Amino acid sequence: MTTETWTITHPSLGRIEVSTGTEDELRALDPDFPQGRKARKGRQGKQSSASPRLLVRVEGTVVARKKSLSNTKIDLSEKTLDDPGKRPDAGEFGHQEAVLKPFLEIESNWADSWIRTVTVRVRDSVVLLDAPAGSRAAKRQEAMERSAFKRWLYPLLGGIGKGGWALGIIVLGPLVVGLLRRLWQWLSQYLPDWEINLPSIPWPDIDLPSISLPSIPWPDLTLPNWDAPWWVGFLAEYSKVWVPVLIGIGIGIVAIRNHRRSEWTKREWEETQAARTDAARAGVVTTLQAPATRAAHVFRARIGQLAPPDGG
Repeated sequence: MTTETWTITHPSLGRIEVSTGTEDELRALDPDFPQGRKARKGRQGKQSSASPRLLVRVEGTVVARKKSLSNTKIDLSEKTLDDPGKRPDAGEFGHQEAVLKPFLEIESNWADSWIRTVTVRVRDSVVLLDAPAGSRAAKRQEAMERSAFKRWLYPLLGGIGKGGWALGIIVLGPLVVGLLRRLWQWLSQYLPDWEINLPSIPWPDIDLPSISLPSIPWPDLTLPNWDAPWWVGFLAEYSKVWVPVLIGIGIGIVAIRNHRRSEWTKREWEETQAARTDAARAGVVTTLQAPATRAAHVFRARIGQLAPPDGG
């Protein structure tokens, strides 16, 4: 595999780079990137792994190294970025897991073989990084931009995939419990019967006083009879199927909303940067023109001094 790097220049955090590749490929970007497992006995050195690894740098400083591309949230707070003790040591994996914003959220596919999205979350802003050209994530983003249907479908499928853990627990949980119960019943017939005679303890008899509480005359309420429609019974019977799907749809809708917010934030950054560039250019032009203007004024004043007086 080849190295893929996601980059963005954040107004407050600076340049953020998220790179994926093998250990040897990432070592070209970070000489201190660790080299996998030790070699077998009789061999010298270490063997590099071909599995994808993760490297995160902020303003050229390494803040995270990971052995896998599993979903994670990396802390990008000022305290973490400025503290060398919270960065991974040379030749070691590690990162600071985020609890609060700001953080870098990395989301991979179900097999953790490639990164699907990289998101920077700072306060109320959500920014999605543009995928590297030619990567599977870039093809996914291009397909979403070309088709409004895929723009909704892909996040929804990703959300439903995330909700699959709920489906597995709800559906497979009772099957596993039943299998373990049958296994215990089969093993119990081969286990000896143990009888443990525990000594009896003569506990004292304590007579507690009885307290008569007043009775409250609660009113008798007659609730109306209501027959639930058929779809209520259907949902109650097949809740094991539709609940994870509903969770996935909710996650997908949030992803679609974050994508829109990200595009709006990027346009705002571009407009702000363009305004700053125009102002800087105007300042440079003014600075360059100022000496020439002053020289022209001085030259005219000098010519006026050399001109003969009127009537001379």
